[in-house]
Amino acid sequence: MDSYLYKREIPHWQDFDVIVAGAGPAGLCAAVASARQGARTALLERFGAVGGNLTLGHVTTCMGIVPNGTLKDEIGNLLGTGGECLPHSVEDAKLSLARWLDQAGVVLYLQTQAVDVRMEGNRLSGIVASTPEGLGMLSCRVAVDATGDGALCALAGVPCTVGRTADGLTQPASILFTIGGVESDFTCTHESDDTPIGGQSYLALCEEASRNGELPPDVTIVRLYGGGKPGERMVNATQLCRVNGVRTADIAAADLGLRGQMGQVLSFLRRRIPGFENAFILDSADVPGFRETRRIEGDYTLTEDDISAGRTFPDVMVHRANFCFDTHNPAGGGQAESLEEARSTRPYDIPYRCFLPRGVENLLAAGRCISGTHKAHSSYRVMNICMAMGEAAGVAAALSATQGTSPRRLDVRKVQQVLMDGGVPLFD
Repeated sequence: MDSYLYKREIPHWQDFDVIVAGAGPAGLCAAVASARQGARTALLERFGAVGGNLTLGHVTTCMGIVPNGTLKDEIGNLLGTGGECLPHSVEDAKLSLARWLDQAGVVLYLQTQAVDVRMEGNRLSGIVASTPEGLGMLSCRVAVDATGDGALCALAGVPCTVGRTADGLTQPASILFTIGGVESDFTCTHESDDTPIGGQSYLALCEEASRNGELPPDVTIVRLYGGGKPGERMVNATQLCRVNGVRTADIAAADLGLRGQMGQVLSFLRRRIPGFENAFILDSADVPGFRETRRIEGDYTLTEDDISAGRTFPDVMVHRANFCFDTHNPAGGGQAESLEEARSTRPYDIPYRCFLPRGVENLLAAGRCISGTHKAHSSYRVMNICMAMGEAAGVAAALSATQGTSPRRLDVRKVQQVLMDGGVPLFD
């Protein structure tokens, strides 16, 4: 590949204590937690609305278990779900989450993406941001990568891993969409939820449709979740394997392929499921959902053994997190392991060291890009757990910035104390 030396003077816009990149579930909580600790905090979001998968991704139910007392509860109240796994309104969430940030004093930059970082040795000291006004420098004492993709860490030179060790394949991409005109109470939220259709197993029906080409390749089940209004269903069925969510060409191919699958799934439902004959597509996610992209290499790598054993850690940041090994098959349809294996998890801790990118100072990671194995990632990547990670990272970033130390040198007990004083359980 040819290279081009590019040099340009850009304006220095503002100086912050903490900058959070990415306004998804982890980033929202990181920014609010940081601001509430008195740190001047900016939040950068590359799209035109906040919320990430909560809004733009149309993931209307928040999965994963963390104890009560985290910012997950506040967000649940904002969404009108009370912290329970219930559907919320995407449009209402865009406004309520933006107001939440504003009330906390977070400086929000929309349509703004980090395109480079300023490094002073191994210390990150600023972010080059691309905005509708052009390029500018935002200085910071500490930054939090909540992009999901580990984008900020990659720019800073942090070593990252993509996909599973054997072949680099990631979990498949999907796009969620909502249908209306449903005249049935039928739902199917998981493979274990096998309601008969006309005397035939629904799962068997889906598998038959997959074999005969009624459904897109690798789509072996059509999950249907209750919508926010009567006659609506949120459909989780599209699937595209062997795409890399941090490769530009793959992102475009995934968007085209997944949106093409939506019509095929709708046709299957209209033909095969009573009460869906008049169903139609109401809306769809603004962006494809990439379950897995970069995972940073940190001071500690959380493993599937840690999760299966329900391991605790002295530097715990998220206590008693719990979700199954939800590993969608990177090379085909269905799950990559048995249902029994998928459920072989116990409540586990996520340690602070997973947030610390190897070789770089003044930078934290939060959300699905933290340091963990491919299989461990399939458990902690869900939104409620990411919110709890974001809250802890935000507190750590604020304390580091205001105390004039790096996150790696910060006394983790101070972070834990702030979290516990705020009602977050960390120890039994």
